[in-house]
Amino acid sequence: MNDYWGIPEKEYEISLMQFARQQLSDSGYSLLEERLEVCSGAGALTLTAIIKTGCELMGLYIHDGPRQRKKRGSPLIKVLGLLPETKNVEKLRKFIIMHQDDFHIILEHENRSLRDKAERELLQIYSNLYDSKIRDLYETDLSSAADILRVRLRNESQA
Repeated sequence: MNDYWGIPEKEYEISLMQFARQQLSDSGYSLLEERLEVCSGAGALTLTAIIKTGCELMGLYIHDGPRQRKKRGSPLIKVLGLLPETKNVEKLRKFIIMHQDDFHIILEHENRSLRDKAERELLQIYSNLYDSKIRDLYETDLSSAADILRVRLRNESQA
């Protein structure tokens, strides 16, 4: 996982969930903050976000890429509880980095049925985004996938 973390330069700030605003809303979620990082070369991505459903805040962690799909077949998607001191996505991201091996256990969401439902719905939303924005890159020339993916996912407000 260390390969996928780093402090991106301002020019590389990107958003994936901007393309799923309506789907998120239709499923009862709103995205409060998102941090998306794309690894060089093949374009593996790691998304950390804070989402809201009803009046509850949850963390979202997605890790995907050619290596992930080759070894495990599907993206890693986790809906997480938030510690009281986790007020923004940067703090959540830093916690995940500091606890790479067990963050999903430490931050396990208390309500198992809500977590499972959210993970299923968010997997479907992510799958639609994957099919429309990412799949063709992972199935073709991986050497330039990261650069193309960054351009595709660049936040519209920064364009």
